[in-house]
Amino acid sequence: MSSRKKILWIIFPILVVLVILAGALRITASFGNSSTTSGKPTVTATTGTSATTATTSATATSGATGTTAEMKTLLHEGKNYTDHGFLEGTSSSLVAAAAGDYNSKFYGLGELLVKDGLSNIILDLGREMNGTWYEWSEHRAPSSEPDAYILAWRQIVKTMRSVPGQHFKFVWTLYPTGTSVAESWPGSAYVDYIGTDIFDWYGGPHGTYPRTASGALDHRAKWQQILTDEPGGLNWMAAFSRATGKQIIIPEWGLDFHSFGVQDDPMFITNMMAWMKAHNAIGLYWAGGGHVSRASTASGPLLVNYGASAQSNTPAEVNGMGKLMGGRLQYAGVYLPDHEWFSESVDQKVLAPWLQAGYSLILSVPMVPNPQAIKSYSGPPEPGHKQRKLADYPDVVAALQQGA
Repeated sequence: MSSRKKILWIIFPILVVLVILAGALRITASFGNSSTTSGKPTVTATTGTSATTATTSATATSGATGTTAEMKTLLHEGKNYTDHGFLEGTSSSLVAAAAGDYNSKFYGLGELLVKDGLSNIILDLGREMNGTWYEWSEHRAPSSEPDAYILAWRQIVKTMRSVPGQHFKFVWTLYPTGTSVAESWPGSAYVDYIGTDIFDWYGGPHGTYPRTASGALDHRAKWQQILTDEPGGLNWMAAFSRATGKQIIIPEWGLDFHSFGVQDDPMFITNMMAWMKAHNAIGLYWAGGGHVSRASTASGPLLVNYGASAQSNTPAEVNGMGKLMGGRLQYAGVYLPDHEWFSESVDQKVLAPWLQAGYSLILSVPMVPNPQAIKSYSGPPEPGHKQRKLADYPDVVAALQQGA
């Protein structure tokens, strides 16, 4: 055998081993929690037994950045920023938030929450952004930067996650308005839960409740509308949850006690509670407006995944809602003021009653302060001065208790 052949016989096994090792290393890398491809980190989000891998860009080039094809389709449902009249007057504060000008304020809020023992709190940041009633609305983005909400969200989340001792979670809450959220979805790496607010009001022609041909209130038509609204309807939320692997939170849901009088709709209660159970969703009933009698303590079995919220919520109201449902609620929805920046003196008044109350908090946090001219909106006025209590509707109470 020539010396050349001897060398080849020696080298060949070494080359085979090297090829096998390279392949093994490549496979191992693909199963890591994150990897980098063209500067884009890949993050795997897992909820229950499902997992979705989403690629997210470090900078926001569009609302659909880092989306799968299914997510992109869902995000683009409804009117978008290119439609006439979509973009309103630009919010200078939203633009500033997108640039990171307020990061120190959110860092300070994070420090306060950790100091108060609320390091595991869920933050409902910049809620209902696809509506037009908040300063942080995606409609207030400049035409040159239609993804300003995305940029602001990412600035805030990265800042608050940098606070020592924090374990904050963030819920991204839209509203069923028929308005696309492609320019407000920040990407799976920046969101822990997805949410929508669902009420048994409005929705028919000209902003009224649907009615049958005979003029009666049409609860079935309204429920179909709640299911099929895009984006933000329950079918849409279920599909988006599957696509992203994110658990659903409904920070506000409830009956209508307003001027068109649809107070008593047990079908809505039954359907909502069945839907939330079927989709492992967390739901906070809107207990504001004096509709629930307060209770000094919480008692009974723990009602997992249920809670109560209100603009000016108290533990007594959540206790009362739990008592009405036949147990102790797990969650409470609490709101920082919409019209001012965070400060220890203001925020501690909101947070202090909850520190020993035993509830997991979902804290609504404004992305930027609303001007005083923009009022916090909770629907049209209730008729007269009658104090309507859920307890006055025994069929509704029965539906709540049976669902729980």
